[in-house]
Amino acid sequence: MTLAEVTQGAARAARRAAQVLVQPRGGRAADLVLRSTGVIALLGIPLTIAFPRLVPLIWLAVVSLPASGPLGPIMPAALEPVVMEAAKYEKPIWVTLVALSTYVYMEYLNWHIYRWVLDRDLLSRFRDHRRVRTAVRYFARYPFATTVVAAATPFPCWVIRVLAVLHGYPMRPYLIAIAIGRFPRIYLYAWLGGFLQIPTVVLLAVVVGSTAVVLVHRFVSRRRGRSRAAAEPAAEVEAG
Repeated sequence: MTLAEVTQGAARAARRAAQVLVQPRGGRAADLVLRSTGVIALLGIPLTIAFPRLVPLIWLAVVSLPASGPLGPIMPAALEPVVMEAAKYEKPIWVTLVALSTYVYMEYLNWHIYRWVLDRDLLSRFRDHRRVRTAVRYFARYPFATTVVAAATPFPCWVIRVLAVLHGYPMRPYLIAIAIGRFPRIYLYAWLGGFLQIPTVVLLAVVVGSTAVVLVHRFVSRRRGRSRAAAEPAAEVEAG
């Protein structure tokens, strides 16, 4: 094999690798989360080699990304157990700052994803729905305070995210409000994790159990919806 053939083969392999890296994976949201997680994981390799003590914090950053992203509605109790686990090995304040940073970063991505989705023509009926318009008007009265309260409580943040996007609330104050609201909540879980030292298997059971409850609920809801949809034509035929 000549040097030219070796060079050509290496060039083809490099092009294939580049295509694999830039090829979209799944939907828009999943693709962004996957790439973000990969970048943070790659950046964490030299950091863990140079500073082994940072391993729990880097692990926290990598794991908390999907928990704070699109998987949040499916895994509603994932971030808190992860924070409590990391707090066994690092001070609560550092755990809080890392978890909060990844959460705000995911909110930045979610903001763009939700705006892109909500601008689709297919969701025009949703945007024009009476209840949605009413909710947006209420949100518009105190957008910053509403976002802070929602971020500090178990209230689903995706609802506030939708309202903020539909209202046209600027992203910067939205992210600041999210950070202000989330900081005490995340710090509380980090402090409890370091103080209580809950076994890992218990925290894992919380994540798996809550995810299973959500998935079962969605499955049952879909089955009921399909049954109703199938029953309506049958009832119309009998009535005719």
